[in-house]
Amino acid sequence: MSRCSLRKLAGIVFSLAAAASLASPASAAAATAVNGGDAMYTVSPGPGREPYYCSAGFAILVKDVRYVLTAGHCTEHGLDWKDIGANGDTHFPGTDYGRIHDPSGSAHAQVDLYNGSTQRILRAGTPRVGQTVCKSGMTTKKTCGKVLGLNQTVNYGDGKLVVGTIATDIPVGEGDSGGPLFYAGVGYGVLSGGNSQVSFFQPLPPVLAAYGATLA
Repeated sequence: MSRCSLRKLAGIVFSLAAAASLASPASAAAATAVNGGDAMYTVSPGPGREPYYCSAGFAILVKDVRYVLTAGHCTEHGLDWKDIGANGDTHFPGTDYGRIHDPSGSAHAQVDLYNGSTQRILRAGTPRVGQTVCKSGMTTKKTCGKVLGLNQTVNYGDGKLVVGTIATDIPVGEGDSGGPLFYAGVGYGVLSGGNSQVSFFQPLPPVLAAYGATLA
């Protein structure tokens, strides 16, 4: 898929062969203290017990219960996530978010910057077109770029559409799905899919509202 201009982004449906996720690269599973962008590992419930890797998004609280927010197409495939907890629910397609029970976690919502430090996320927001934003993920680590458009619809094939996404020019790779979109202390969304030229994120504020959640 070629790089899209702002003009091309206005009001069209993007088609991507697959979401950027669910691969099995040679990478360690997430540690017990899960930060946004950290690797997460599970296996499919099918007979092949296929391994799946995704990235953590944001730590959230729903009625004082802690969860890891990630992409819904990640949580629809897995069983328990190693060193984290069990799937909570899945919302995909249409939207693309899900949560994982995290009974052992207690830290504030933070993003792994992959330089030995983390960024605390203080609030959720909506970015502006043209704004600088960053993402964190297990495969491509922390990378930054620009917001290309809001309220974009992505077609992943087989009738799987995700609407209302944030489009950016940040390249992403397999395993990055679910990772956070952020800048400084503001969280904007979790990675739904993309490729080396364009990426799409499920916005964070409507997910928090749907769950009645707050950032941890």
